[in-house]
Amino acid sequence: MVDCTVELPNIPYFGIRLDTSDIVGGVGRKSHDETVREIFLKGFTHVQQTSSSDTHVTLVAQSEETKEWVHIRVYALERLRRDATLRDRIERSVLVGCKAQHPCIVRIMQPFFSRTDLFVVEEYCAGGELLSWVETHCREAVTTKSGFEPPLGLSMGFVKSVMRDVMSGVDHLHTRCGVAHRGIKLESILLDNCNRAKLSNLGACAVISTNEGKEVKNNPLKVCCASRHYAAPEVVMGLPYDGKLVDVWALGVLLFVLLTCRFPFEEERDNPYESSSDTAVRDGGDDELLMERICNADELLLKHPVLAHVSDPLATDLVRNMLRVNTKTRLTVREVLEHPFLRMP
Repeated sequence: MVDCTVELPNIPYFGIRLDTSDIVGGVGRKSHDETVREIFLKGFTHVQQTSSSDTHVTLVAQSEETKEWVHIRVYALERLRRDATLRDRIERSVLVGCKAQHPCIVRIMQPFFSRTDLFVVEEYCAGGELLSWVETHCREAVTTKSGFEPPLGLSMGFVKSVMRDVMSGVDHLHTRCGVAHRGIKLESILLDNCNRAKLSNLGACAVISTNEGKEVKNNPLKVCCASRHYAAPEVVMGLPYDGKLVDVWALGVLLFVLLTCRFPFEEERDNPYESSSDTAVRDGGDDELLMERICNADELLLKHPVLAHVSDPLATDLVRNMLRVNTKTRLTVREVLEHPFLRMP
């Protein structure tokens, strides 16, 4: 397999520097028709807008040449000139996404420009975000249960399939690209039309290893990028951290949610299963208490009431070993892939 080691520091912005001299005028976002026209001129048809935010518009289109469906994110260059943080995230996601050719990582094609906009083209995943699957399943599970019986997580077959795919993609990022993802969560995993899981949202990726002659040097990281529910103890405590093990922690949280329809460190209620679909997929609550529970994960997970209802003991064993507070005893990505829960059909 070809090595795709990514060197992120001091990378050019797709061959240009986005400073004042590179931006023509102060043009804002154009009309929808103008945007569609520019995409059409680049060889795409059936262009439809799917969503918009304060930073970009997302469209779906079909390549005339390959007939492949793609997502196209449109960013105003004037906004990118003014917003260094957004610019940095796009640089990282495009650079890593173009180089990390792997079936479990959303593929990003070469971006293109107009006079006023940047167009980022990426693989279209018809199944949408994993978040939507969890929301739908857990909401249905809550409405069909009664009393204090816990809502079941997603099917074990589906959970194993998703975890194998995502772990494989993360392993590729770590070993072949030399980067940690640092933004793993339900929203950053997409499903294709065959329900194969693919990593997306690569904008928080950071270099974790660099080649110095024949020696590979591991780089400790310091910046906190994780969403609150997925943050590892060392990140919560503001310590330098190993990006690979922080990714494993976030994947452990992800596995917990798939198995139980809730986050592992949310505050317990009198009825711990009430509104599980909401608490499993939305941020909120007491940050200080959440951070305290994350840092006491070992003790909490030993007696967590929801884990007692997970049908496969191998699954609970894997969760507990991915969510070890001590990084020296936390499983590595390769150890997770070799765990009996994922090895067995």
